[in-house]
Amino acid sequence: MTVLFQSHGGREKESGASALAPAAAPPAGTDVSVDEQADFGYFVPPLDAPENYLPNTGETVGELDELGDMMIDAQPAPNPEPSGTDSTMPPVLTYWGQFLDHELTARTDRESQISSMLNAHPPVDSSTVESQLRNARSPRFDLDSVYGGSPIGPGITADAVTVIAGMRHPTATNKMRVGTAFPGTDLPDTLDEHRDLPRYVQVQSAVRNAALHLAETSMSPDEFAKFSDSLPQRALIGDSRNDENLVVAQFHLSFLRFHNKAVDYLANHHTGWIPDFSSAQALTRLHYQWLIVEGYLKGVCDPAVVVKTVNERASHFFKFRSEFDGRHQGPRLGNALPLEFSVAGFRFGHSMVRAAYDYNKHFGRPASDGLPDATLDLLFRFTGGGGALDGNKKLPRNWIIDWNRFLGTAPLNSSDGEPARFARKIDTELAPPLRRMVKEGNDQTDPQLQALFKSLARRNLRRGYNLRIPTGQALHKHLKNNGAVTSPVIEDVSLLFDAKPNLRDFLRNTNAKFHQRTPLWFYILAEAEKGGGDRLGEVGSCLVAQTFVGTLLADPDSALSRGFTPDQSPLRMPDNSPIDSIVKWMRFASVLQ
Repeated sequence: MTVLFQSHGGREKESGASALAPAAAPPAGTDVSVDEQADFGYFVPPLDAPENYLPNTGETVGELDELGDMMIDAQPAPNPEPSGTDSTMPPVLTYWGQFLDHELTARTDRESQISSMLNAHPPVDSSTVESQLRNARSPRFDLDSVYGGSPIGPGITADAVTVIAGMRHPTATNKMRVGTAFPGTDLPDTLDEHRDLPRYVQVQSAVRNAALHLAETSMSPDEFAKFSDSLPQRALIGDSRNDENLVVAQFHLSFLRFHNKAVDYLANHHTGWIPDFSSAQALTRLHYQWLIVEGYLKGVCDPAVVVKTVNERASHFFKFRSEFDGRHQGPRLGNALPLEFSVAGFRFGHSMVRAAYDYNKHFGRPASDGLPDATLDLLFRFTGGGGALDGNKKLPRNWIIDWNRFLGTAPLNSSDGEPARFARKIDTELAPPLRRMVKEGNDQTDPQLQALFKSLARRNLRRGYNLRIPTGQALHKHLKNNGAVTSPVIEDVSLLFDAKPNLRDFLRNTNAKFHQRTPLWFYILAEAEKGGGDRLGEVGSCLVAQTFVGTLLADPDSALSRGFTPDQSPLRMPDNSPIDSIVKWMRFASVLQ
């Protein structure tokens, strides 16, 4: 990937070529200048056996919408995170997962003839989806969202090269460009103010003009006008989705800062490593990839499943790729990722999103000079496309994150009634703001269509149906038959919800028989809920771990392929300990006090 100007929703721009053409084409709409694409395939071989899928009837779509509505409260209670919704997971895992998703996939949320949420019935058959839907990201954990990808490759223009070059510091060329928060308010700590993403307002006109040229070629006139007007405050990063909410934006910033601190460390210590861009980039990637397994996967998955997957070298993931290749003897892009993962399994993180966060001392406890929390609405607005940066074109200092409140390093519990420092449980209940997402559907004039685009649960369920994702029971049986999991299939999901009789009875009474043919996204959330909600169950853990570990092992330069561990790195903390946790990562990057 080089530069990606896209949001999660929206439609593909119409072009002269058919959207169903089997040849890979550059992503349309607001997706710009990719230098590599890849395939999507099914973990469950697409036999289109009726029992493996939701019924192909018009009634199914309506029942999916009803289920989506039941997953999100219409009216939030006085406390939007009522008792019993907190997990034991720190909130960073929610947005770390979002960052990782953007590293691997793009385009499964786009409206096209293959995947139309508006016209979800009838869905196209599985073989059509598998042969024609393309992933608009290179499926590697190579931090192309941070570094902008390679400036060399088919279709790479001079404008793309200029934008990628603009991500580097203009004078200290071994470093990445970062932004400086707008003065006038207090910092949340005693660290420096250079903790905003780099924004187009601070770069040379040549970089801004190149970005406009790139965008204009693939946006409608209305889209381009909005993009051009908001360009100064937009982040100059490889994937603009990482500036859609403030927590993931601040997480992205930690990578820029880590890279720059690595340059400084190598310059000031005799390690044998040259203190240049390539060394810092390689070390940033290796530490990041090690943390994916040891920090993220073991935080959200069953650790035993992760260990088993690593020890078995993600054999089921490579079996999936081999079977995909066997079904497609003609031209293909390769590097396939499972649609069950992208469209359903890895969307478990949506249930972890809180309605409000104890963000920093200004927007959280003790709230002596600000607000008692940072709502999800505010976290979307204080971004490049959110509208709150219009005047200053930069992030205000008081909106810099206090990572202590997201990493589990500060006290987790509080008796003052303010937001706890946990993610929500992985379960079938989503936070109320996800019923009407503030940045989605605003270009829809029909109120019903707008409500559809704004409801995250409806969108996820419709997308799974539309892209012919097998049921939870079908995937569970497939994994069990192949020795990937040992747990029994949940033949009747409704039995898990005796404490929620309305949901239980709805599932049992659907014409689609959701209790026995359960949408995969809901099934994985229900499996996690059955286990307490503090991590994924065995099926969810297997699907996520196989995809992540397999993706790492498919890259011969990854930390997992090379057997890298932090004690092999020349980089050290001030006490000479290795950088072997997300807490130490943040402290090395000087974004955590």
